[in-house]
This record gives sequence, structure tokens and C-alpha cells, in this order.
Amino acid sequence: MITESETIVARLWRDRAGLREAERDAALARARDLEERLAELMAENARLTAEVARLRMLIGSDVGTPLSETELQMEALRGALLPLIEQDLSRDAA
Repeated sequence: MITESETIVARLWRDRAGLREAERDAALARARDLEERLAELMAENARLTAEVARLRMLIGSDVGTPLSETELQMEALRGALLPLIEQDLSRDAA
């Protein structure tokens, strides 16, 4: 004859097993979602890699092009600042 305490223990055991199954199912669902996201990111990475390769080929074909506007501005700034820095250094040395 099954006592009341054995029935309670059996019920608790079933509840625990049910919780573990629910946790496992949730973890499997998360894993499936993450696998799908990973596949999407890998496809995007492949697309971006191809785009980078294409752009590098374009840049490589323009090797003889003149300096960009930013590079020209940097050269002008460098040319203006170097004499000022040299003046300041010579003043500090004196």
C-alpha cells in the first residue's frame, strides 16, 4: 500500500522532471534561433567580404590617382604647422 508521503515524493519527482524537460525544450529552441542567426550573419559576412574584395580591386586600379581632398588638406596643415613648431622649439632651446 502506497503511503501519502510516497505519493507526494512521486509527484514532486514528476514535477521536477517536467521542469527539466521544459528547460531543455527552451534551451533547444534558443539554440535553433541562434543557429539561424549565425547562418544569417555568415551570409552577411560573405557578402561583405565580396564587397570589400570588389572595392579593393577598384582602389588597386586607381593607384596613380592624385591625393584625395582630405590628404591635400592634411599636407597643407602639416606645411603650416611645421614652421610654427620649429619656431616654438627654437624659442624653448634659447
